[in-house]
This record gives sequence, structure tokens and C-alpha cells, in this order.
Amino acid sequence: MEELVSTAAAEAESQDFQVTPPASRSAIKADEARYMQGDVEPATSSVLISNSKYLNNPYYRDSYAQHALRRHGRDLPPTYTIPMMVRAIAEVTDYPEAMKLIAAEKVKNPEFGGWVDARRLTSYRAEEMGHYASGTLGATIREFMAKGYEIEFMKKDEQPANDFEYILKRRTALHDIEHMVTGYGPNSAGEMALAMANVTAMAHYFSPDLAQFMNAHNVWVSSASYKRISLHYPAALPTILEAMERGIALGRALQKPLLMYPWEDYLDWQLDDIAAEIGFARGPGDDWHWTIEACTG
Repeated sequence: MEELVSTAAAEAESQDFQVTPPASRSAIKADEARYMQGDVEPATSSVLISNSKYLNNPYYRDSYAQHALRRHGRDLPPTYTIPMMVRAIAEVTDYPEAMKLIAAEKVKNPEFGGWVDARRLTSYRAEEMGHYASGTLGATIREFMAKGYEIEFMKKDEQPANDFEYILKRRTALHDIEHMVTGYGPNSAGEMALAMANVTAMAHYFSPDLAQFMNAHNVWVSSASYKRISLHYPAALPTILEAMERGIALGRALQKPLLMYPWEDYLDWQLDDIAAEIGFARGPGDDWHWTIEACTG
């Protein structure tokens, strides 16, 4: 067997692999292209224009391309393009329409309406959480903050003036708690699993138009990350695909989106007991930590 492998390797090295440069050959034949595109040509213009507000917005277009096509270099943090994403989504969001969708959903879904109207917000301080036993959600939050991280890393000092602002603030304030509870940690695969869980849960819980609004950030992160990893870090792709599958399964198991759960009431619970109570299997935790390095460089 070793002789066969050595012979094959030697033959491969001796061959002159010459490939016709892409510029000198047609990627697809004209009749093949016509079969898929038809005979009608799109309208021409002196500027890029389409019937998609996302494609028409230059900042959205460029930001999404950067997020999906860039490498995660060691010169910048992996979250470097997140502020760009937030701005891009804000530029194409119809805020009055979003408010109308939220108001309509509150009438249609009393559970959601009651959650929004309660406007529950909680601030955490590590020095006030020393009494929680090891393995509980409270202890996990304490240990997280002791490392210098913030639970409220956005909109910390802002008081929501309406339902829309409350949802945005609550969602960002719970992001890392969702990592803790689900077991899908802050690593490349864990972020994918958590994003897909949120996308799935919201798609099943909300009306389609509101779900589209609620999922804007998670769909961006998951789809762009999937593309980036497939292009630059193929060794991690099987685990990323597993993360997507497990995230979808988690989202289907939830009775409501993760941001609607009162995690403040579970601070003295063991993480595994929280998962069992809600009805899902926790993720692999630190076992996927290797995907950070695998998707960097």
C-alpha cells in the first residue's frame, strides 16, 4: 500500500498540470446562459438599481460583502464588522412599519404583548452575585463579568422610549446569557448555532413580516459567516454545518424566542436544569472552542 501511495505521489509531482486561464475560456456557453436567463435583458441605468432596497443601498451592499468575503485576520477582532452590520441594517429598516408590526403582533399574540408591556430589564454586577453556587446561571454570569466582559455591551445607559427600542435593548442585553444557557459558547460554531436557533424560533413564533424584522441581524451573521467559512476555512465547515443543524433543532424545541424567557428567574438554577425545564439539549460548550482558531488567519 505504501508503495502505491508513493508511486501515485511521484506521478502527481511529475505531471504538468496546465489549466486554461479563466479569462481565455467561457465559464458558461451562450446557449446555456440563455436557457437560465431567457431573452429579456434587464433595464439599463447610469447607476446600479434594482427592486431590492438592500441591493440598492451601497452601505448595506458593501458591509454584507465585507462580512461574507473577508478573512478573520489577527490584526482586528472578529467582531470588527458588527458595527457596520448594525448601521447597514438601520439604513434599510422602515421603523414606522416595524412599530406597526409590533403593535399588531401584541394584539394577535397576548403572550408577546404581555412580555413587551412588562418592559423587564435587569442590570448585573459581579460583586452582587457572589452567593450563587457554582454551575448556576448566576455564577456563570459572575465569572463572565470577572473576566472583564459586559453583559450590557450595547445601549447600556439607554432607557427604551417605545416597544421597538425595548426589544432591541433586551435582545442585546441577553446575547451572552443565551450563550451560557444554551451551551453554544462564544466561538465560531457556537455563534452559528445560536444564530440559527434564534432565526428558527422567531420564524415559528412571529408573523412572517415581524419575524423578518426580528431576524435581520441573526440572518446576516449566520449567512455571511457560512459563506466566509466555506471560502476561507473549509476544515471547520463540517462542524459549522453541524452547528446549523443543532441550532435549528434548538429553535424548534423552544416554545417562544430566547429573548422572551425571564432568565432573571433562573439565576439560582443549574444550567442543565434550566435546559431540562425548557425542553432542549444543551450544546457542547468549550468543546467547540477550537473553531475560533480554525476560523482565524
